[in-house]
Amino acid sequence: MKQIFLWWLMATVCPSLALAETQAANVQVLSVQNPASYAGIQIGDVLQRTIQISVAANDQLNDSNLPLKGLQRNGVELRQLQIDSRKQGYQQVYTLVFDYQVFASSGKPVQLQLPAEQVTFKSGAKVELPSWRFWLMAQLPDQLQKARQSVVAQYRPALLDTQTPQRGLFISLLLLVIGGLVLLYRNSDWTLLPMVNGHFARAYRKLKKLPANAEGQKQAALIVQDALNQRFGQQMLASHVPQFIAQQPGFKPLEQALHVFFAESNAVLYSGQAIDAAGYLMQCKIFTRQLRDCERGV
Repeated sequence: MKQIFLWWLMATVCPSLALAETQAANVQVLSVQNPASYAGIQIGDVLQRTIQISVAANDQLNDSNLPLKGLQRNGVELRQLQIDSRKQGYQQVYTLVFDYQVFASSGKPVQLQLPAEQVTFKSGAKVELPSWRFWLMAQLPDQLQKARQSVVAQYRPALLDTQTPQRGLFISLLLLVIGGLVLLYRNSDWTLLPMVNGHFARAYRKLKKLPANAEGQKQAALIVQDALNQRFGQQMLASHVPQFIAQQPGFKPLEQALHVFFAESNAVLYSGQAIDAAGYLMQCKIFTRQLRDCERGV
């Protein structure tokens, strides 16, 4: 009876063992790829491991036994798990990529490891990805010193000298104002300012309104003559030019021009000679402006 039972047990168990051996023989690890460096790892670094497994075409990966994303083990978190499968002849090739991120920290270098992972299939076959050791760099010293002992003295930054640029700016503005006033005093035709409303300034404004004809040139000669009379204080003739220059030394540069004016004005007013009206009027304007500059002392 015992012999019959033993024969029956061998007949039922041996085929199962043979089937398991056949299924295990159909599982093959093609490659395992670990991170390139095992030293100098810092907190926050991402480490990647890849394993390729070949199984029978009718076998399937058991997803339920794989670790879940976010699982932390000894300061190492599974950040991502990528699974890819492709058919290759009569085999099915699975590629599993494990991304781990290091969150551990230590005051001195310490050796850690990526955990071992187990990959199972529907047929019951199993493949184990062994652990992988690496060195974690020190993040902080073991003994912290007081900050007060290592503090470097702080000094306020040197201030820029702003007085010199301000002084230069003030002088420039002052010169600009003075230059503007000089130009205004020299060229202004305004009647509201007494200092720029002399005899020749008024004569110059009148000359600008005269027409360029025979009547205009006569009026020009009379206007300039009247301004000279008022400046001299009496009726001024060509013979009075030296006396006028002696009385008004500022007009010395225009002594020759005064003689020319009296000669031409006598020709316009008394001799009846034909003179270019437009040219004579322009000449009177230029001469009167020169008299106005001497009058203003510029």
